[in-house]
Amino acid sequence: MLSLIRRAIQITIIDDSKGEKCDAHCGVDWSSAEAIALASQRIKDRFGAKIQLEYLDLSKPMTNHHALELYQRVRNKNLPLPLLLINGESRISGQFDIRQLLDAIDAEIEIKS
Repeated sequence: MLSLIRRAIQITIIDDSKGEKCDAHCGVDWSSAEAIALASQRIKDRFGAKIQLEYLDLSKPMTNHHALELYQRVRNKNLPLPLLLINGESRISGQFDIRQLLDAIDAEIEIKS
């Protein structure tokens, strides 16, 4: 699988840490550093270092143009959060876990190879 990754893949998880959460605590709390660290480690273990994971919290001040563009896209399309982007393209909108994240990366690699 590792040899199939020809160029870097950028994974972005967009969420709002101050947004309304499921009462039953369903889904991964992507705003926690532990969840992002675990996802990063699982990605690295499975795919190597060519995949980069970024977390963007919409409740924090936007500090760059790219973050502002993503914020506008989420708001304009009224997308449910969290949102998973792979190379800037929406892949999952709404609750997802690490297994679904890894499956989406697998699918991206398979499509691109």
